[in-house]
Amino acid sequence: MNFRRLSALIAFIFWAGGSALLGQNVAEVQVAPAAVSIHVGERTGLLATAFDRIGNVIPTAKITWTSRSPQVAKVDANGTVTGVGTGVAIIEGAAGHRTGLATITVAAALPQSAAPAAPAPAAAAPPQDQPGVGAFYGQPPGVGAATALRIVPPQVFLLPSENTRVVPRALKDDGSPAAPVRVTWQSLTPGIAGVDPNGTVVALSPGQGTIQVTSASGLTATAPVVVQQADLAIDPTGPIVMSPGDADTLHVVVPAQGNRAVSPLLLQWTSSAPAVATVTLDGVLRAVGPGDAVLAVTGMLQNRSVNIHVHRTVETLAVSPTRDKDVEIPLTATAKFVAHALAADNVPVPEAPLRWAVGDSSLASFDTVADLLTGVKVGRTTLTVRGPGAGLQAVWNVSVIAGAVRLSAARVGLHAGAKYSIKAEFTDDAGTVLGAASGLTWASDQPAVATVGADGTVTALGYGRARITASAPGGKSASVVVFVQGELLFASDRQGGKLHLYSLERSSLTEMRRVTTDSAAEVEPAFSPDGSRIVFVSTRDGIAQLYLMDADGTNRVRLTNRPQPDSRPVFADGQSVVFQSPRAGKRDGPDQIWTVGLDGTGLKQLTDSGGNRQASVSPDGQTIAFISNRDGKTPHVWLMARDGTNQRPFIKGSAEREEEPHFLKDGSLTYLAQRRDNGRDVTQVMKADLATGQVTPLSGTDLAIIGFAAAPAGDLLALLVNAEGRRGRLQLYIQPVGGGAAVPLPAAPNEQMLSPAFLPQP
Repeated sequence: MNFRRLSALIAFIFWAGGSALLGQNVAEVQVAPAAVSIHVGERTGLLATAFDRIGNVIPTAKITWTSRSPQVAKVDANGTVTGVGTGVAIIEGAAGHRTGLATITVAAALPQSAAPAAPAPAAAAPPQDQPGVGAFYGQPPGVGAATALRIVPPQVFLLPSENTRVVPRALKDDGSPAAPVRVTWQSLTPGIAGVDPNGTVVALSPGQGTIQVTSASGLTATAPVVVQQADLAIDPTGPIVMSPGDADTLHVVVPAQGNRAVSPLLLQWTSSAPAVATVTLDGVLRAVGPGDAVLAVTGMLQNRSVNIHVHRTVETLAVSPTRDKDVEIPLTATAKFVAHALAADNVPVPEAPLRWAVGDSSLASFDTVADLLTGVKVGRTTLTVRGPGAGLQAVWNVSVIAGAVRLSAARVGLHAGAKYSIKAEFTDDAGTVLGAASGLTWASDQPAVATVGADGTVTALGYGRARITASAPGGKSASVVVFVQGELLFASDRQGGKLHLYSLERSSLTEMRRVTTDSAAEVEPAFSPDGSRIVFVSTRDGIAQLYLMDADGTNRVRLTNRPQPDSRPVFADGQSVVFQSPRAGKRDGPDQIWTVGLDGTGLKQLTDSGGNRQASVSPDGQTIAFISNRDGKTPHVWLMARDGTNQRPFIKGSAEREEEPHFLKDGSLTYLAQRRDNGRDVTQVMKADLATGQVTPLSGTDLAIIGFAAAPAGDLLALLVNAEGRRGRLQLYIQPVGGGAAVPLPAAPNEQMLSPAFLPQP
């Protein structure tokens, strides 16, 4: 191998730390040694190296070994050659399309008498060396006869005049240690490197040499020795700051050869100020007292030095904040931590090194430049600062907390058996979302009403209200009030002859529950979008006015207070309702559509032409559907914007008149259509797609429907029907959409049922 390639090999392997140069093409393969002589039955090792076109070694190249004359010598995948028969064999080491060659001369096997007796298997330790000759140096204990030799390390890199020691390995066929064998060493290139009987290799001049080890039985192994001039460096590079009494070991390395260490005993070490720092023959540096010194290293025809600074002895640490209580840090927020090293006279020692450490780096991170601790995840951890000396440390207990816990809802209404998933977020003190909340503890104060799982999923069980609380580590919490009510509300006079509000579930139509205990008449209930409130009409103060209450019937308040009657309220959103009233004119005048806030303020009239009533608000709160007869005496569905603008007719079917518009959860509109068919009035619930105008029936025409309510999903209808043969008596029927007969609710004699309303889906 020429010197240019050798230099590239050294620079690559050691400067790049042995890392691969991806994408190189193999330009040449060299096999070392190029010629070897062995006996039949003996083994030797070959080394193949691949180079690119500029002489860089390619350590990742895969070498494939083959023998052109396997009857003379065979080779395994590792480059180990075994003599089979006498003669000459060519061994190929190939990488890609390039091949290197070695010539193997195989002589006849040695006579049995010439082979030394194998060591006794019981010899667990190597025998003692002969005086002055380390024949067994470095060989591990083993048993059995050796079949191969290896040199460790397999390659030697030295500076001119440097020396090192290599050791042999006696191995069996399976690669395990054999019994130690006596060996002899020789240099095949004595002008470049020499080797003594103990395996000590001495670098003589730049170039590539080869050393060989031979056992008494004839086993051999070789290793290349690369001698090249390169610069030395001291590690660490300095300046080195130390505390009095500290000790550190310095190393002299060869950066161009992968920072391999040079034996310190080959170098001379001196300190310019022994009163500040001393150094031993093997590079152990000790700080003695405050001051500055220069450490010098001489050897290998080179001189290197490093500056040493020993600071004053640190007696105490002055820290902030105080450590008498936990430090709370909101998520993503930062807190300043300060530590000063002080000498005995309380004078700062700014050059004294301080080491900061977070107990759990997944919870918090510390910036040693800015001295800032940042909260990463909710939890408890510690922050520690250590000074230069035994016992010099300060520890803070740190709690990373959420500035606040914010839940996806404050109130929600559910029917029995329903589930609702509460989403939680952490926020800072300004309300800015910091991320999804984790590590929360969930609890219900009324598990008989509603339970909550570890992931915030609420299950409604019994009627009433329950408070679901999510608590974060650090004490922050938030809650949701869950109201469990029947799926369908309606008014009935079954008790005492006055209309009151009742609820039921589709799964049990016979179990009707009274919602309120008030003695006054109550009709026309409507749920808020979140299902937690009910707005309704009551005459408890002598005239029909709007009232508001929680979904469980508590916290009743009067919403309107006017001499004209108000009716048909629906929620526009969580803050206002839309209703109908003749309040702008006479008490028995035409109704108009109005809106008012839940606190009774913000009253606004939305319509003023003709008669307008029966408002319904779309799920997004942007569109109001209502019935108007402004274009004549026949009522039809009209639409307008939330603020009353853009009022326009919506006539998509063939009905002669339309009533009772109701929006579904998907934004489609249901309404009651009436037409004449073969001399009789036919009523039918229809559904219209506002975008396409497509109209489809949801009910049949066999019932005299005068009002209805549709479940939010559009899968169930509550039909208000004139009881057959008893005109004027109204009864509720429940009918599945898409199939199934209408089933009347059980009713007492002469019982009236009115104004059905379904609970929204959360």
